[in-house]
Amino acid sequence: MALTWSDITRWRHEPFATAESRLRTTRRDMLDLADELATMGLPRSWTGSASQTSGNRLRIITDDLRDVVAEVSAAFTAVCDAADAVLGVVTAVDEAQEYARLSSLVISSGGTVSMSELLVCRADDTEADVEARRVRMAAVDECATRISEALRKAEDVDADLGALLRRIELNRIDGGTGTLAQASAIGAVAGDLGVLEPPRGGTPTENAAWWAAMSPDERALVIAQHPGWIGNRDGVDAASRDLANRALLDDRRTHVDDRLAELVAGFVRPDGTLNDAYYAANIDEYTDLLEEQGAIETLDEILGRPGEHQLLGLDFTTPRTQAVVANGDVDTADHVAVFTPGLTSTVEGMGGYDASMAQLRNRTEDELFRRGEDGTVATVTWLGYQAPQWGTTFAGDSVALSGSAQDGGRDLAAYFAGLNASRMTDPDLTALAHSYGSTTTGYGLQHEGTGVDRVVFFGSPGLGTSDLGEMHLPEGGAYYAEAKWDPVGDLGRFGSDPTGLEGMNHLETGDASSEDGRDWQGVTGHSDYLQDGSTSQYSMAQVVGGHPEDAVSGQNVGLLTDPLDAQPWWPDLLR
Repeated sequence: MALTWSDITRWRHEPFATAESRLRTTRRDMLDLADELATMGLPRSWTGSASQTSGNRLRIITDDLRDVVAEVSAAFTAVCDAADAVLGVVTAVDEAQEYARLSSLVISSGGTVSMSELLVCRADDTEADVEARRVRMAAVDECATRISEALRKAEDVDADLGALLRRIELNRIDGGTGTLAQASAIGAVAGDLGVLEPPRGGTPTENAAWWAAMSPDERALVIAQHPGWIGNRDGVDAASRDLANRALLDDRRTHVDDRLAELVAGFVRPDGTLNDAYYAANIDEYTDLLEEQGAIETLDEILGRPGEHQLLGLDFTTPRTQAVVANGDVDTADHVAVFTPGLTSTVEGMGGYDASMAQLRNRTEDELFRRGEDGTVATVTWLGYQAPQWGTTFAGDSVALSGSAQDGGRDLAAYFAGLNASRMTDPDLTALAHSYGSTTTGYGLQHEGTGVDRVVFFGSPGLGTSDLGEMHLPEGGAYYAEAKWDPVGDLGRFGSDPTGLEGMNHLETGDASSEDGRDWQGVTGHSDYLQDGSTSQYSMAQVVGGHPEDAVSGQNVGLLTDPLDAQPWWPDLLR
């Protein structure tokens, strides 16, 4: 009979702890019998049929005892694993119920989720009403997913433990032919239940629900033995992803260094001449590994900087290395900002972005402190996509094409959703996007369920749309900054120039003073929006800190006074 929600809400961890203790004692007592078996050996001088019969009987007893020891050891290991798994199920049940409480939802005894109030569609509903209804329905879906994953975990441990106990009952665990200690080791392997693998192709919500059903010991096992399961899995908490990705980084560093040394040695023959055939066959791999080595060195340098850093994404399988790095604790911060850089961005060159994000984080927390608020901030540099490079030719990767932005936008949307799903309460979430990264972010925000509260675009060649209404943002949540002499801001290559979009709020980028009388420095060109102490950085800090009303408003232009003038003569600039 399949397990039900009502069944698993009654599960408790404590009975397993009692069984675990008893089996541990039994296993130890049985292993102590090894000394008694040794003293039961037959006298060397004893011969004849009685001696042979006694010897046969002793071998049978020993064989049986090995099997029993293996069975007890298997049961002990299985119960230990099941205890951890059940603890995970209990935690998942508690978290699903707490999520329902915080979201004003009701879970029936059969596991059905409903709202505590009736949502009625009206003809005069505003966009805000429709968005609020969508958010409520998304909460129902997330709660249902949490319940589904808790049940999947419960059914998995129930089936695994039941199968192991049936094997013991049918005497199908062989203790081998060695010592009792060796038989115990054989049983421990047979009793290992393992951990439940993540949902294949799981959504951020499904991933979060799967991870929520893991006990602390199971999580530690996954991080130690299967870091690749969670390093890039949106929905898993930042602290766990950080540990997994640091382990993956260490492994990759060793591989890259060893393989580069091997290739370099192979390029030159013993007589000092170039091994042309070997060189031709391996130069592409060598070039790729050099790129990875540069990326690894940059990540090592960033992670070694003062302050808290989290490595939230790492991918060496793409044409260029991808990574996601945070300043601060993404799991606990009240305000989180995710910055997506633009064309020519690489992990090897990520250090400057990280420094800018650290400065923005400090600026935002300073502004909150000036208000008397104690809110915490985390900033993330998200380079989880293939930012176009000058001269690149692989599919979709061109500064004049939107393929990389569309693919990256899909993955960025999943990152946003996973960041929210990994926490019981969503942070105040701001997207920051520069240059081609604004196009990527624009595509990302056209996916539902990102949970982004506000976005600041700057120096944008277009947002992948000419209608802010296509982005799933709270009303008034989009901001744009364009600096003088920034030609990219006038391109309109991927949708209309953001300067002219209806509903867009505009931020000052020139010299300005905030309402409290402090002076801020203006920026020009395409690359200095995040400059420390600048007007644009100050305004971004106000937006990230949840006080966009205190940002400095203004509408600067790049090279043109009318954004529509960009259309006739800029479209082919980046071809």
